[in-house]
Amino acid sequence: MSARRDQTIDMFRGIAILLVVLFHFTARLPAYALNITEGAPWPVFFGWVGVYFFFIISGYCIFMTLERSATVGVFLARRISRIYPAFVAAVLLLFVFGLVAYIPSVPEAKFHVIPPNLLDVVMNLFFVGEIGEWVDGSFWSIAVEVKFYLLVALLAGVFHDRTRFTQVFAWLALIMAPIWAVSTLFSNFGSGPITPQSMLKFLAIAPYLSFFAVGILGRQFEAGTPGAGRLLAANVVVSTAVVWIEAYSFELHDGWLTATVSALVYLALVGLFVRFVKGKSFPTVPGVSLGVAQVGLLSFSWYLIHENVGISMLTLLDLYMPAHVALLVTVIATFLLAIAFAALFEWRFRKPVERVSLVLLDWIGQRVSWLAPLRSAPMSPQAAE
Repeated sequence: MSARRDQTIDMFRGIAILLVVLFHFTARLPAYALNITEGAPWPVFFGWVGVYFFFIISGYCIFMTLERSATVGVFLARRISRIYPAFVAAVLLLFVFGLVAYIPSVPEAKFHVIPPNLLDVVMNLFFVGEIGEWVDGSFWSIAVEVKFYLLVALLAGVFHDRTRFTQVFAWLALIMAPIWAVSTLFSNFGSGPITPQSMLKFLAIAPYLSFFAVGILGRQFEAGTPGAGRLLAANVVVSTAVVWIEAYSFELHDGWLTATVSALVYLALVGLFVRFVKGKSFPTVPGVSLGVAQVGLLSFSWYLIHENVGISMLTLLDLYMPAHVALLVTVIATFLLAIAFAALFEWRFRKPVERVSLVLLDWIGQRVSWLAPLRSAPMSPQAAE
């Protein structure tokens, strides 16, 4: 991509992370849990749709990574090196942070109900925190990303034609999301945390496939692939319905109005993305656009570390200063921490981890015949024999 298009993608990431951070700091918990008695900031109750916008961006960028990777193994190695070093660091650091700092427990908001233990840390490192407790509640979406990568690798190993791959993924998303939606009807009859709805989320990332599909189809539409526009429109409709359903059933903000506003915000973000893939010039504001793009460059690190640290800071700062000031200080402080975190963990270990991943995937591909696509280079005719 050109530098201008790279900046646009980073602007999208910047918008998404700002929405998510403001949601967590203003609407994720009730005011009393943050020690706010008056003058609470306006709740950005729709900010959680920023996570789904991240999924769209991921679908677009991951498909480009796949196009530029010689094999499935190269694709997976690049994705592992992109997220795993920073994720491991975040899990370990935030677990220690939770041992020494106060993080409020808010059962009615399903926030930090049970402090994670060492077994939870291990499960987090394998992206299965749903089985126990996530060290940080934000980590659930990283697990969804990883499952998306694995699904992409599986489909790419079966469907070598990229157009066919896209069609299969798009139709899978269109099928699975309605199945998940119907399963929500049964979630009220389930007992405990395991319901048909939760299992479809955990095992098949069913409600999230349509968001990734929007990103993948956007890339194909941009490339002029026949039929991509129709499938893109269908997945936009389905993903918007998922947003509406999720918003309507959200723990703290039930209601038709909240669901509709959240869906409209999501559609506005999708509109920006569609405009982008159509090749239309993106509106820029001098200074602001570049600043948002710079925020986007740090979006992964900020996402990983902001929630528990920020909530802990707010519960302290709200005791001594106006809530709006405490919010501003917390946003700035967590962003500065993200800068340091990115330099220490996200960027430093990417290349070494990619090299190790390639060696490991090659080793697996050589020894397990049906996993041969994991190798970093196609097998020679002699090796195939």
